[in-house]
Amino acid sequence: MERAYVLINCDLGTEKFVIDEIKNLTNVREVYGTWGPYDVIATVESNKPEMVTQTVIGKIRKLDHIRSTCTLIETEEGVKKDMMKAELIPDIIPEEKKPLEPPSGMDEEFDQEDNDEDYDDKNYSTKKKKHYTDVYKKRYREK
Repeated sequence: MERAYVLINCDLGTEKFVIDEIKNLTNVREVYGTWGPYDVIATVESNKPEMVTQTVIGKIRKLDHIRSTCTLIETEEGVKKDMMKAELIPDIIPEEKKPLEPPSGMDEEFDQEDNDEDYDDKNYSTKKKKHYTDVYKKRYREK
């Protein structure tokens, strides 16, 4: 069985008329008025996919006062397929995997005096080095 959810925008004030018209169509199982980006949601079901398409394109979209539709199609085949599950990242790093080492030359980079005029604090590079060292130790070294 194929099922489609049709999200419908209609002219202002014509929601009740559109809902009543859609309820009378074959293959339409449910119709609801909504608040939000769409005015009406309809569920269309059939054993034949072409009947769902015909109902949506040939009947619903041709009704008066329908401005736009967005159709979400669910197929029985898609429901039965096993969906790939995302691998979960463990909270603890296994012991055989060592934490990343800082790039070589990182200490030399921070040891160079910062000559940029935008910094008022002469000890900026020393503070920056200490901050990054503390963060690194906290994340990767301490247990």
